[in-house]
Amino acid sequence: MISIQLNNITPKYFVPKNIEQSEIWERKYIFKKGEQYLIVAPSGSGKSTLATAILGTHFQYAGDILYDDKDVKSLHIEAIVEKRRQNVSLLFQDVRLIKNLTISENILLRIFDKNKSEYLQKMHEYASKLGIENLLDKKAENCSYGERQRSAIVRSLINPTDFLIYDECFSHLDAANKRIAFDLITTVANEHQSAVLFFELNEFPFEHHYKTLHL
Repeated sequence: MISIQLNNITPKYFVPKNIEQSEIWERKYIFKKGEQYLIVAPSGSGKSTLATAILGTHFQYAGDILYDDKDVKSLHIEAIVEKRRQNVSLLFQDVRLIKNLTISENILLRIFDKNKSEYLQKMHEYASKLGIENLLDKKAENCSYGERQRSAIVRSLINPTDFLIYDECFSHLDAANKRIAFDLITTVANEHQSAVLFFELNEFPFEHHYKTLHL
């Protein structure tokens, strides 16, 4: 998938905060594969609503979202599920790990290839970089929220889609771990020519080259 286009999107059931100043709501914007975006969105501006709409999990909005030239609302559910498997993924705010599975089992849930050796290598490499390699055999319910966030980031990267969307994925990380995670996501995205969309409450506390938009 090459692009995700938003055409005059507005939530149906609430008015986002500061919608008049938004660079995305009620406007046309195209997110392109291989490019990187930071969407700064204070509480009440609808960032989770937009992130999940882009993923295709609901249609509670006016306007159109296009995957390339296909309106998401016109796609059958099977086609949307296939797009989520190959083209667009979202790390939800609540990370959505299965609590009674180990961290490694959670990370590998999206891998259907019988030959998992390549993915196991990536899992250990990325987990080591994020400082959680020693947690791979630990159940998710016994990990801190920050540890679960870093685990979910690894899960998002071992088989990256064309568009990687992150909804406040650093909220429970300290400054040092936030920068390490940001650098890993950026590196893997560049390797795979994936687009990255970060939804954050504020600007990052470090220099970066991402295009910053205000929701």
